[in-house]
Amino acid sequence: MGFKTPRRIIVEYAIPFQSARRKFTEVMPNWRRELKVIEVLPRLIHLQKLGYYHSHPQFGKKRGTPELSKTDREYMQPGEIEIVVAINDSKRSSPWKESKNKLSGTLGKYHITIAGFYKRKRNDEITQYRVLCPYAIGFDYTFEQPLV
Repeated sequence: MGFKTPRRIIVEYAIPFQSARRKFTEVMPNWRRELKVIEVLPRLIHLQKLGYYHSHPQFGKKRGTPELSKTDREYMQPGEIEIVVAINDSKRSSPWKESKNKLSGTLGKYHITIAGFYKRKRNDEITQYRVLCPYAIGFDYTFEQPLV
């Protein structure tokens, strides 16, 4: 949930309002329930639905990656974003940092990496964009970096 400006997409909240049947390797959304929620949102808050977020958790020795799968790419809608959160076990603590348009750091015993993607309306091209989070990496650092 958030809003768009001419140069940025600002995510205010990432809210899990979708119900779904889950398996270890896939999620099957309940689209009918989601449509009901989307219909009522503009009446409750000033923010709009910008897209989706989901996680790619570690499964045994296979580490989660902050990349879009083929299925993720197919289900992305033009003009919307997709935020992917990779969740992996961590043996040591690391500070939050930005690199290669991703944000990463540890929370408790987990290493988290966050990546954001946007699907263009005019040609359906999916591009990875820089994820800014002043609360994680510091306000001074965030705003002195150039926009991509």
